[in-house]
Amino acid sequence: MAILTGGLAACGDNSEPQESTTTASPIDRSTDSTSSSESSSSSGSETSFPSGEGKVAELPEEAKAKTKEGAIAFNEFFEMQMGEALKTGDTATIEEFSANCAPCDEYVRLTKADAEKGIHMNVNPNKVRDVAATKRQDGGYRVTLTVDASEYHEIKADGSPGRTAEAVTYKLATNTQWSDGHWVIRNTVRVQ
Repeated sequence: MAILTGGLAACGDNSEPQESTTTASPIDRSTDSTSSSESSSSSGSETSFPSGEGKVAELPEEAKAKTKEGAIAFNEFFEMQMGEALKTGDTATIEEFSANCAPCDEYVRLTKADAEKGIHMNVNPNKVRDVAATKRQDGGYRVTLTVDASEYHEIKADGSPGRTAEAVTYKLATNTQWSDGHWVIRNTVRVQ
């Protein structure tokens, strides 16, 4: 059994973007239970993106737009849901918003394996910052984001604490595509 370190560290598509990178302004979460700061979004333990047992979390309005800003907001949402899956053991949202994404599928497999043993993590460790997007030749976006994953630990089936994952910061790049009326992650790679 492996403790997942907050995000995906996998090989993926590193194709060069067609236009210069544009950094998005912070998402306005004034309608959510907490608000985003200019430098980072709130961690999952404070943000209301619930994804109860087998329930897909609803996309924030910003992430529903078929625009560069929509792709950016979607990636922020998706990464927060990755952390929420660690906390709850529920991977329905990750499965819904990824397609043909081998790193995403592996993350789901490992998270489900822990959940079947009654293991979950004590918090959603993820905070997201520095999200940017560049247009890809295939019409999608290459979205980069920095993830600050705080220290967290396993909660075993009997309620006792398990292993601890140390805090880590890393940068991801995703292949984000519009499919069936919403954004999906097709691939992701850890770039730093």
